[in-house]
Amino acid sequence: MTVFDDYIQLGLLGEGSFGKVYKVQSKKDNAYYAMKEISYGQMKAKEKELLVSEVNLLRKLEHTSIVRYIDRYQDKARCIMYIVMEFCGAGDLSKYIKQCKQAHKYMDEEQVWSVFLQILSAVDYCHNPPSTSQLQQKLVNRDLKPANVFLTDQKTIKVGDFGLCRLLEDNQIARTNVGTPLYMAPELLENKSYNEKVDIWSLGCILYEMCALQPPYVATSMESLKIKVAGGVRPLVPSQYSADLKNVINLMLQKDSMKRPGTKQLLQLSCISTRLNFVKPMPQQQVIAPQIAIVEQVNRIPQLPPMQQQQQYVPYQPKPTESELRRREQDLKMKEQLLSQQEAACRQRCMQLGLNYDLI
Repeated sequence: MTVFDDYIQLGLLGEGSFGKVYKVQSKKDNAYYAMKEISYGQMKAKEKELLVSEVNLLRKLEHTSIVRYIDRYQDKARCIMYIVMEFCGAGDLSKYIKQCKQAHKYMDEEQVWSVFLQILSAVDYCHNPPSTSQLQQKLVNRDLKPANVFLTDQKTIKVGDFGLCRLLEDNQIARTNVGTPLYMAPELLENKSYNEKVDIWSLGCILYEMCALQPPYVATSMESLKIKVAGGVRPLVPSQYSADLKNVINLMLQKDSMKRPGTKQLLQLSCISTRLNFVKPMPQQQVIAPQIAIVEQVNRIPQLPPMQQQQQYVPYQPKPTESELRRREQDLKMKEQLLSQQEAACRQRCMQLGLNYDLI
């Protein structure tokens, strides 16, 4: 039996290095699904291991805010693996944020909290799998980013794409450097050992981006990104957002992983625990390119008004006191001095390696 005995291929959703993703329809129940077509003939042994690991992990993940595995098929003659998953026609968080930015409109704060809590719930499940779960070990995502957070047709949130995940034994420390640079924790950027706290940093980056409509640290090269993250200088969160929201962002974006809270600590914060039973669906927008996620029939509260009716985007214009301005000026000078020293060190290192720093 092949995958096409059970599903009708409808159209291409996207493609990558080793395969493509299609929208398919089941011949049994007429429901729509997403099907990954992965060619493993040219893969290296390590890449094949990652593919098998991803399939095995998907089968174990059972959470309302995580993309759910449906089935898999293998065409050994053509060296192709087909992975069928639940489908979402409402796109991903990255495209949603981009639309907000293009429309010059901020996301509503309660909407930001709602999206964040759904992602946090999924991450907590991975970091602290319940005893009833098939997942018996701690799972570190290592690639949390808006593009991997999908929106269902009911505008709820599903975390997907677990291709870079890694299972960790209790107290185990990993060293593999993987992920998307703009959302990578400092320890990953420096290729140091790490644990599940790298996901907390990435989640902090997502929360910040939902507010500021851009990642906290934007750079055009890895070296520049490392310097910015090391300096800890990032634009302020827009003034319309609450102190609670800004505090949670600051807690997660601490360079020292030991100081970052775990998912259980975050869930115990009063500003989060009081919102756990209140999940708002994403507001209706124009159709976004479909992505992989779950279509799940759930009862939700009415959707928010269309984007054009939401609060206008207003650039942040703080009015600090004179003493606050002096303090900020001193802080800025200190940070600029630190960045200058770090850049000088990088230039010297490049000279030793025979590289042109300005071209990196």
